[in-house]
Amino acid sequence: MTKPEAHFLKSSRHAIHLTGGLCAPAGPLRKYVFLRSLKKQNEEMRAFILEAGEAWERLDFAVGAFRELLAIDVFRDLLTTERLGVLPQPLLDRIAGKHPEDRIATAGADNFDRMDRRLPGGICPEVLDILSDCVVPLKMFGLLRQVVPDRQVEIAKVMIALRRVKLNTARVFVILTSPSQLTDPSRPRQQFPGIDGVQLATMESELADLSRKFQQAEVQGGIWNLELIAARGYILQLLESAKVVRYLAQYFPRHLSEFQKVLDFSMHVDPSIRRRRRPTPTPKKMPR
Repeated sequence: MTKPEAHFLKSSRHAIHLTGGLCAPAGPLRKYVFLRSLKKQNEEMRAFILEAGEAWERLDFAVGAFRELLAIDVFRDLLTTERLGVLPQPLLDRIAGKHPEDRIATAGADNFDRMDRRLPGGICPEVLDILSDCVVPLKMFGLLRQVVPDRQVEIAKVMIALRRVKLNTARVFVILTSPSQLTDPSRPRQQFPGIDGVQLATMESELADLSRKFQQAEVQGGIWNLELIAARGYILQLLESAKVVRYLAQYFPRHLSEFQKVLDFSMHVDPSIRRRRRPTPTPKKMPR
């Protein structure tokens, strides 16, 4: 069995010339490949969602702790004496209640609403932009033509975020696409021996929910991780001050312990590292 031809997309314009007339893979996806691919990508998404939730918990505590401590005159004077009175701007913004992820989400929604809906070769232009500079199996465009533009964009974004721009990954997403998001809603869903329609519908619902949470975590988690880096740098300076440590140990021992946890935490961004982390069944709840 030969591997499907792949091509490096130099630009969206270059991709347009490659999409016309391309067909989806002719044969059905085998059951064991379908289940293996679905399990693997779901595990990676769950692991990343969990890590993003952990990053938020550490950041949220640090923000709450500093908000409480900075309201104390003695602590502020101590910071000034120890030349620690200047906090990182991202931390100050978060303490003040500014949430940069909200602005990014709003901007993304506005851009999506203004997206060009012309479909050269049946492919949404934004998808071609997303996949430019990627090595893409050419038959993937035949697959993506089977779903509406919104779904094409969602599939492309998740594959890029997972670093899994692969034919089987796209096939799983297309198979588990609701009829309302198919370009031909009457097209029957591929069936697998031993998996009934109810089970496939459940898989579709679970994948849709997981994909939505993953995309949210991918955007927000990056912001939280950058803010954590800034917070960790400042906390490290605090804990290098013997006077600050003594003050926290005497009056805020829990804060001191949690600050150490913030220093010990590092959000992994390499998918190969995520795969080595075993996700627990229930992801932590993140703020909206």
